[in-house]
Amino acid sequence: MKRTTKILIATAMIAGISGGVFAYGKHNHWGISAEDKVEFITERVTRKLNLNDIQQGNLNALARDILALMNEMHASRETHITQIETMLAEPVLDQAKALNLIQAKTSHIANKAPTVIASVATFLDSLNLEQKAQLQQFVSNRMHHRHGHSEHD
Repeated sequence: MKRTTKILIATAMIAGISGGVFAYGKHNHWGISAEDKVEFITERVTRKLNLNDIQQGNLNALARDILALMNEMHASRETHITQIETMLAEPVLDQAKALNLIQAKTSHIANKAPTVIASVATFLDSLNLEQKAQLQQFVSNRMHHRHGHSEHD
């Protein structure tokens, strides 16, 4: 692969990451804090699925794990933005530094993934068949909606 192609790919990746970080910071998904967002979603899931106390406890544990990960990612946001801006201002992109930045982010998420997946599994395993069917229907509808499909397609 030519050096120019590598630079363009790295620049596109950095621009994408910085755009995502900027969008998260600017819009903060609904304009409320992460804690309020998690509380809203937890209350909605509890109400829609009519969770019992054990299921509610499992959902709360999942919410805590996700909130911790969100807060960790948010805490390093300013540092990452500064690093990206510095790299973009340089006459030549430091490819190794850009790659290290991306690898550090993905490594952090990969390290936290087993805990989050275990919490998801514990919550899902505590649901009955009807609740699982409701959740599957919601996720299916949500994914189609997010990808521009309507129910009439």
